[in-house]
Amino acid sequence: MASIFLGIFHFFQKNKPAYFLTLALSFVLAGWIASGIHLEEDISKILPADKKLEKLNQVFSESKFADQLVIRLGFKDSTVTEPDSLVAFADSLVPAMETSLKPYIQQIQTGSGEMEISEMIDDIQDNLAVYLEMADYIKFDSLIRPEVIKQTLGQNIRTLSSPAGMAMGRILSRDPIGISFPALRRLENLNADENLELYNGYLVSKDHKNLILLVTPFYPPGNTGMNALFLRGLDSVFQSYQSTSFSAIDAGYFGATAVSTGNALQLRKDAMITQGITLLLLVLFLAFYFRKKRAPLVILLPVIFGAVFSLAAIRLINGSISVIALGAGSIVLGIAVNYSLHVFNHFRHTRSMDQVIRDLTLPMTVGGFTTIGGFLCLQFTNSAMLADLGLFAAFSLIGAALASMILLPPLVASVNEKKETVPAHSWIDRISGYHLESRRLLVIVICLLTILFSFYMGKAGFESEMMNMNFMSPSLKVNESKISRINADALQSVYLVAEAEDLEAALRQNELQKRILDSLVQSGTVKKYSGISNAVISDSLQTERINQWNSYWSVEKKQGVLNSLQQSGKSLGYRSTAFGPFMQLLSKQYNSTENAKIPDALRNGYITEKQGHVTVFTLAKVSPGKRTDV
Repeated sequence: MASIFLGIFHFFQKNKPAYFLTLALSFVLAGWIASGIHLEEDISKILPADKKLEKLNQVFSESKFADQLVIRLGFKDSTVTEPDSLVAFADSLVPAMETSLKPYIQQIQTGSGEMEISEMIDDIQDNLAVYLEMADYIKFDSLIRPEVIKQTLGQNIRTLSSPAGMAMGRILSRDPIGISFPALRRLENLNADENLELYNGYLVSKDHKNLILLVTPFYPPGNTGMNALFLRGLDSVFQSYQSTSFSAIDAGYFGATAVSTGNALQLRKDAMITQGITLLLLVLFLAFYFRKKRAPLVILLPVIFGAVFSLAAIRLINGSISVIALGAGSIVLGIAVNYSLHVFNHFRHTRSMDQVIRDLTLPMTVGGFTTIGGFLCLQFTNSAMLADLGLFAAFSLIGAALASMILLPPLVASVNEKKETVPAHSWIDRISGYHLESRRLLVIVICLLTILFSFYMGKAGFESEMMNMNFMSPSLKVNESKISRINADALQSVYLVAEAEDLEAALRQNELQKRILDSLVQSGTVKKYSGISNAVISDSLQTERINQWNSYWSVEKKQGVLNSLQQSGKSLGYRSTAFGPFMQLLSKQYNSTENAKIPDALRNGYITEKQGHVTVFTLAKVSPGKRTDV
């Protein structure tokens, strides 16, 4: 192989234009290919790729809960309680966001969903048989007793004459004895957070000190480039209010989008810093050692070519590379520089490039194969980041080794034509020539230390908290803490996922989960859960419930309830036609409802539908110690 490199060297020595053209074309071609590579900024790439993690990533990529950015408005003075001021700020902030950040925002959920809730109440009362459970009929036996009906009608009169009368009037006119109330109460399961309430159309904490806006970004958390522009614009909008009458109010945000974008920006910064520091130290060392201005540039040329060559090769193989792998690539620079350093330093002593090529071909080839092979073994790991690091390191060393043996010799020979003025042996040469293995005492000390350290290596701990892998700026950590304090359970959620090829099958799976969840709530294992199991119901369960309704409401039972209503109503001053809507409800012939009637705004991301794949989510609020039990 030495003869091949010698032949190339002699050819370039005689044809300098061909050499410089080859040198330029090599960099230009590799750089052009490498410029199309996609930089992966997903920190989860460092994790092993197994089926559980793939499912986890799929769940979070499909769930709109994970995409939402939570914006918190609260007074800088935590003792202030002025919800009307927070509402006024939100009234001004939301239009400003919708105007200036329109390309980046898909939806802003303020909490005002009265129209959708009214539609759902109407739908439940129109199709009441579908929304009632078996346990509800046990309660009906007491509700339809004559004395209870009279008591309920009297209570209805007091309710209708109270401030709540406007809201309850439509419900009570259609259901004066309250048989729809159990189904209506279960609508609370659509609310994922019990520590928030509606106040003038906004979600406000129960202590009225914080107002929450839920923003669904247009771009997913993985699109960190566009989301960086979005968050920068959001910060600018917040900043514009600091000199207004709302300057006493603090605005902050937290969510997967903010964390992912912060990770990406920090990874890029870290990669540039680590690579930059490594190059700077190498340049300083080489300049100090060789005492020649051109030495660092000449020696680093193969290293730079190796990095560009590696990115080009990975661009053709994978099309992308993890930014974390690039950051760890500073390890490779220290290895790759050895190849060109050997050539340059050996030539400094031999003054013959032919001799250098003959002496170094075999050791560099053998050493290159072992080092490159070691990095390629990372392809057998389950971590995408480690696999990327292995490819980047291997191709960097291949490119650096080839450049050191092909592109570097003509250049080194041409720039060192004059007599070398550097001393034959510097203090670095003397240190490197010191034979440590001949010092028995040092060897004994190293062996004893190895035995000592072996007793402590088993005590090394490993990070088990995945959230600690993420980088969060101080301001983001503060926002996370403030939002978490609003609801202490916010970070204690367990996602339950029901998935199938179609909505009907997924809903059946979700209903099986609901039965288990109900028992876990009764046992105290789960504090509460939120989902659409009480609002979006499978066809098979609808049919079962309609049959329950028909078997319960016999003709005699319906007539008995009507008689009790008319008798009690007459004595209390009700009109004779007041109970017509209720009798229509009892006499209705029920069929399965269309689940599409459920407003999209109230699905809250519980259902995601793709071609051939439907996922239904349920969030269970669980104490940290009960997660394993769930």
